[in-house]
Amino acid sequence: MADPFAPKDGNVDVAAVMEALRERIQRRADAAPLQEEVARRLRGLADSDQLDPELLESFLAGDARWNLAADYKIVTHRHGLAASLVVGAKRLLRPFIRSYTDPIVERQAQINQYLLHVIETLLEETTRLRREASKSKEHEV
Repeated sequence: MADPFAPKDGNVDVAAVMEALRERIQRRADAAPLQEEVARRLRGLADSDQLDPELLESFLAGDARWNLAADYKIVTHRHGLAASLVVGAKRLLRPFIRSYTDPIVERQAQINQYLLHVIETLLEETTRLRREASKSKEHEV
């Protein structure tokens, strides 16, 4: 598409510029409510599935902390000498266990990120199509 703002032969087509501006403004206006509606639909799905609200908010905020991480803190519920021995044993075994688990966890984290992107894209598209369908119904009436 040619740039409507570029002068042609030293003349600016004011009508084309105004139309292009109106289209850009409309796209921006449509985008914000679309994101709000997608977020509302995601919240509705999370409520019906009893998903932790904090987890959903981190999805919507784009915060990747919700995803799996290969690094984890070594802790125990024990106290005293037993706790020290258990934590020490876990620290000694950690490199061996991680050599098996890290590739799996990293792959699952990638899959999770991809599926989240797919779901958001599908929700945006279905929301946009619903809006277009409702607008076309309004114009028919």
